[in-house]
Amino acid sequence: MSALPMTPSAAIFPETLPQRVAVLGFAKSGRALAEALAARGVAVTVGDSRPEVEFDGLEAHRSRGVRFFFEGPLPGFLAGAGWLAVSPGVPLDVPAVREARERGIPVLSEIEAAWRIAEAEAPGMHRWIAVTGTNGKSTTTTWIAEVLKRAGRPVALAGNIGAPLSGFLSEPGPRDFVCEVSSFQLEGVERFRPRVAVLTNITPDHLDRYPGFAEYAAAKQRLFARQEPDDFAVVNADDAASKAIVTAARRVLFSRRGRPAGPGPAAWLEAGELVSDVAAPRHTVVAAQRLALAGAHNLENALAVLAAAECLGAPEKAIVSALTRFEGLPHRCERVAESGGVRWVNDSKGTNVDATAKSLEGYAPGSVLLILGGRDKHGDFAALSELVRRNARVVLTIGEAAPVIEQALAGAAPIERSTTMENAVARAAALARPGDTVLLSPACASFDQYRDFEERGRHFAELARRAAV
Repeated sequence: MSALPMTPSAAIFPETLPQRVAVLGFAKSGRALAEALAARGVAVTVGDSRPEVEFDGLEAHRSRGVRFFFEGPLPGFLAGAGWLAVSPGVPLDVPAVREARERGIPVLSEIEAAWRIAEAEAPGMHRWIAVTGTNGKSTTTTWIAEVLKRAGRPVALAGNIGAPLSGFLSEPGPRDFVCEVSSFQLEGVERFRPRVAVLTNITPDHLDRYPGFAEYAAAKQRLFARQEPDDFAVVNADDAASKAIVTAARRVLFSRRGRPAGPGPAAWLEAGELVSDVAAPRHTVVAAQRLALAGAHNLENALAVLAAAECLGAPEKAIVSALTRFEGLPHRCERVAESGGVRWVNDSKGTNVDATAKSLEGYAPGSVLLILGGRDKHGDFAALSELVRRNARVVLTIGEAAPVIEQALAGAAPIERSTTMENAVARAAALARPGDTVLLSPACASFDQYRDFEERGRHFAELARRAAV
């Protein structure tokens, strides 16, 4: 199988931008998209449920003709709109979205709208790489971007990772757009076509937003809907829900359990080595022990990176360099302190049960003081029982989900309710002994006590560093 050429196909949908676009939600993505549209002469209306006093810098937007509809948005927000572009945090059942659909106005995510703008201005000039999945997508996305940078490619790292795709639209010249795409963003894609689409895994998550797992998985499926036979779909063969994804693209599997069955190309772990036959006949790439990031979950991420990079024609030197030197991301199994033989690990991004399980499985039996809790996303905490019984010496619960977690894990390990992060860290410091790891991997969202998982992780790290002195 040939790798994706460095000059991509021009078989992209041309797009004429509407004269007017309504943007719903004025956080990072909405703000970046409004700026990009206004810069192109598109009339923009912005709606947000929050009051105007919560925003700054509005006059600069108003000077470019942007109209604002706060606290609603109020009637008139959709007047004359050719698109309604929705920020990722906005549910698609709010009144403005329902009204747009009733009026036949296309409802698009920010990433879809930005993709259409980019392809309208430079059809087929960019390469689009998109990564989705329940866990590991931020690390995998950034790691792929790192490979391409080391290969000398112009790269824009964008999407759910914190930098809106719209923010890169003013940069000239062709580039590799490497995008992390959440299920929320995928709800609003129609034409978005990644040349390489990566699916890390699909496990139960966001069941507070979706009616069930099937609907959540269907949102992930949308990433592959517009791919064509000359595109690539990089899929986790070890995950049944991921492997079931339907795509017209060339399927490339990765697995840490050996070479996946079937005739297609793959990347896999064999005798402690990462092996691939994606871009060339079977060849060993790098020893697993040389990978920059430890843990079973990062081995899966590395295999996904290897497969995607070879689909993109990246040279092996750049692939090996990135796989062995990548520094990783904050709040993902990040060691933040160590003292007296006790390690403190911040995995605040472990916001669902599967993420916590993969973090916990890499530790020695009875060596973990595990901090769990936050806002319940309706995950199955009981699925952690076996790992908790084996590897956790004590569980310290915090936040709204504490009672649910305590009931689900009863008998698996001693459980103490700490309620707050301060209490949990103080209690862990009192209980920890040499060889232990204090692991924050909450299996929950952060929004009961924190603005986001980053704020929660920073708070834990600050407290851990004080405790480790």
